[in-house]
Amino acid sequence: METLDYIVKRFEIDVTQKSPITIYKTNREIMAKVLGELNFNLGAEIGVRQGLHAETLCQANPNLKLYCIDLWKAYDGYAEHSREQEQFYKEAKERLAPYSCIFMRAFSMDAVKVFENESLDFVYIDGGHDFKNVANDVVEWEKKVRKGGIVYGHDYKRSSGSYQNAVKDVVPAYCYQFSIVPWFILGEQGHSDGLYKEGTQSWMWVKK
Repeated sequence: METLDYIVKRFEIDVTQKSPITIYKTNREIMAKVLGELNFNLGAEIGVRQGLHAETLCQANPNLKLYCIDLWKAYDGYAEHSREQEQFYKEAKERLAPYSCIFMRAFSMDAVKVFENESLDFVYIDGGHDFKNVANDVVEWEKKVRKGGIVYGHDYKRSSGSYQNAVKDVVPAYCYQFSIVPWFILGEQGHSDGLYKEGTQSWMWVKK
């Protein structure tokens, strides 16, 4: 079954709706299982921090080979937890040691050059959230995902000031510019019923 057909059937989605289409009653744990069900065995996570989400991806799919890409240092556009980055790196290495994870301690735009176009089943983008970094990540990593693969990311919101988040600006603009439909928002922001808890929404589309 084609990827989009599988997702539509699994979540009972009406794709005639205007995008973005919200997929309710889901979260990153459920989506990790979906990637495993689709036999998406080669992926990359951009922005790993302590490896918590990478672990979720690996636990859901024992066959997954995951590239874990993060500078684990503060940089322009991402100064959050600057004093803790080295500890985060050590925690990620320990947490992900049982799995097939390849660590790439590099800027996202340096790491992306290593990959052939259309070589990955999926990419999960959760790096620097300022406008420039989000735009660069979406534009360049999307190229590395094969047709039928999934382009996927976190923190679908908008904020300015000391903590900038431009995901909610960049992703719709990219989808509009390149006529990407349908595309999806995962979960309900701040929603928690004991089963589908997700602090912030994710976003996703199937590459055509």
